[in-house]
Order: sequence, then C-alpha cells, then structure tokens
Amino acid sequence: MSMAEHNLLVVDQDDDFVSTAKELFEGRLPVARTIEEASQTIESGDVRMILLGPSYGDDAAMEQIRTLHNQDPALVLMLVAEEVTADLLRRGMRAGVSDVIEAPLEEAKIESAIEQFAHDILKRETAIAAPTTDYQERSEKGRIITISSAKGGSGKTVLATNLALLLNRIPDTKVCLVDADLQFGDVCLVLQLEPRFTMVNAAHELHQLDAELLDSLLTEHPSGLKVLAAPLEPAFADDITTAGLMQMLDVLRDNYDYVVVDTASMLDELILSLIEKSDDILMLVDMDLPSVKNAKLALETLRLLKFSTANVKLVMNRSNSKAKLDNKEIEGALKMEISAAVPSDAMVAASVNEGRPVVETDPKSKVAKGFESVAALIAGKIPEGSPKSGIFGRK
Repeated sequence: MSMAEHNLLVVDQDDDFVSTAKELFEGRLPVARTIEEASQTIESGDVRMILLGPSYGDDAAMEQIRTLHNQDPALVLMLVAEEVTADLLRRGMRAGVSDVIEAPLEEAKIESAIEQFAHDILKRETAIAAPTTDYQERSEKGRIITISSAKGGSGKTVLATNLALLLNRIPDTKVCLVDADLQFGDVCLVLQLEPRFTMVNAAHELHQLDAELLDSLLTEHPSGLKVLAAPLEPAFADDITTAGLMQMLDVLRDNYDYVVVDTASMLDELILSLIEKSDDILMLVDMDLPSVKNAKLALETLRLLKFSTANVKLVMNRSNSKAKLDNKEIEGALKMEISAAVPSDAMVAASVNEGRPVVETDPKSKVAKGFESVAALIAGKIPEGSPKSGIFGRK
C-alpha cells in the first residue's frame, strides 16, 4: 500500500501492535508512542491518516483523540479495537474517529476503511458541488411508508425491497428501509446483506440515540440504500419496544427523505403505532378469498378503533392470477379502490433466491413495472435504469 508509506502514522504504546503494523507496510512506517508525539508529527504536515492501536479505546484516550481531530479535522483517524461495539463506535465518532477496525490488523481491513472514508468524503463533496436549482434542502421531514398485509406470505418484503430501491433512484434522495418484522425479518436475506448491527443495538442506545449513532448501525446496500436490520434471532425481538422503534423512526424521518417499513402479518400494538405514525400505508392484498377476508377484518378493526384509513392504499398482488374474484368485487368488499397492482411472475421467486430484486435484474419486466406503479403512488415518476448513476451506483 504505497500511498500509506508517507501519509500513515501508527500510534500505540504496545510493541506487538506496532510490530504487526510495520510488518504490513514492510517497515516503512512512522510510529508515535503517545498522542503528544503524534501531535508533533502532524505539525510536519505530511500525515493524512492515523492508525490508533487498541490502547486508545477508553474514555480518557477518546479525549486525547479529540485533540488530534481538532488539530486537523481533515485527518483520517482509524481506531483498532479488540471488539467493535455500538458504544465504541458512538464514542469514537464523537471524538472524530472515521472508522473502528476489529483486530487482528490486516491490510484488507485498512484499505476497506480508507476506501469507505474516501467514498464518504467524495459523497459530501459531490453533494456540496451539485447545483441546487432542481433540489433545495428539505425543510420538512421525510415520509414514512409502511407495508402491511393481514395475511402471511403475501409478498410484503418483496414489495418493500423493490419499492425502497426504486425510491433510492431519485436523485438527491436518501432512503432507509426498516425491517420491523421483529421475529422473522427477511429484508437482509432478500437483499443479500450481512448486517454488522441490527435494531437491537439501537434499542440498547435509546437514551443517547442520534442521527450519527443510528447511521453507524445501518447496513448499506451496493445501490446506496440504507437498511435498519431486524434482530438476527427471534428471541432478541423482546429487546425492542414499540416506543423504542418509534424513537428510531423519528430519528430516521429527520434525516431521510423516505423511510420504508416492512412489517409482520399481524395487527398488534406495534403495527397500530406504525399506522398512526406513517404518511402512507400500502396494504398488500392477494386475489384470493382468505387474503381479502383478512384485509376486510383489518380495515374494519382500524375503523372501529377510530384510525383514519385515508392514508391506506390498496396494492393488488399477483393481479394476473386465475382467481375467481375480480377487482370490482374486491373494492366493494373492502370499501376502497385498488391504487396499484403487481402481477405474478416466476422471476420474483428467482430474484429472491438470487438476492437481487427484480427492479435491478429485470427492470423492463411487467412485474418491475408493477412495482414502479406502486412507487409512483409515493413519489410520482421514478427515473428509469440502474440505481443512481456515477461513482456511487452499482458497477
């Protein structure tokens, strides 16, 4: 890694850590044993990156790290730790650390951290340089879109993932997908993501949850879409309260243009709270009798509980299935018009198994156009083609 030879400074008192770092860079690496020594080296003007060893993970050390950041805010500060926790990430970020790398130290990990930081810097610079004629900074909060269904296996997660990816194509738009199926959430599975953190980590930090901390717990899809992952095991669902999830959504709404929420197939306190908080509720209904019956019961329950159904939009799933029900019958039973329809297609199952949603793999297909009709309900016409162009889109 030749770029690091003159720009990277290793700081730690531990001989083993310093030796490992030197081996990685074939010995051509400046070393400082203390923060004071590092500060003097920074004065020379050659240092762009600092790799801080595990000695600097405690609170006292964080205060010292903050002095380095204040000395030169453009420095890339990377901290190596025995274990990367949400708490350490939060404290590190507040001290100016760009990334926390889990030990043992490896060249690939450092390169990945540097690339990610460069990506973030470029993203910020691009946002600053972009003309503001078409897009002014949002003065209002983002919109929460909840996907619901009164019957399991209706395709909520497939709709949620495809919708979020379509909304994410809109230029200058930030989208977060929240997996609120707390016991059996499949969003990360469908998107082939392996989350480092989930909403369980956020639930443990509610007393100090802010945008910066919550962002560090999100998982990023190659398209740039951010995901707040469901707990990895059903038992962890108990760690998340309804109030806690509402708090997370408040933070996300302040920082994202669209927050798409996937849910479980039940009408409980959590779903009712989500419906109350949402700007749009997309109720997915299959063209079969059990699905229509369950949707009818769910809508009647909402009306009985004095919930407004004005924001509920009916989305017909598998609209081309050979069912004996027709649209007029369904609309009559549910006392609501069908707002959009998604046809059935074998490629949907294939896309789920492949981990690449159909709007990416087959954007011209009828089923992709069906998802576009749903996205149009939320945001009007969606740009065609691949996800956001430029260096941040999928190559």
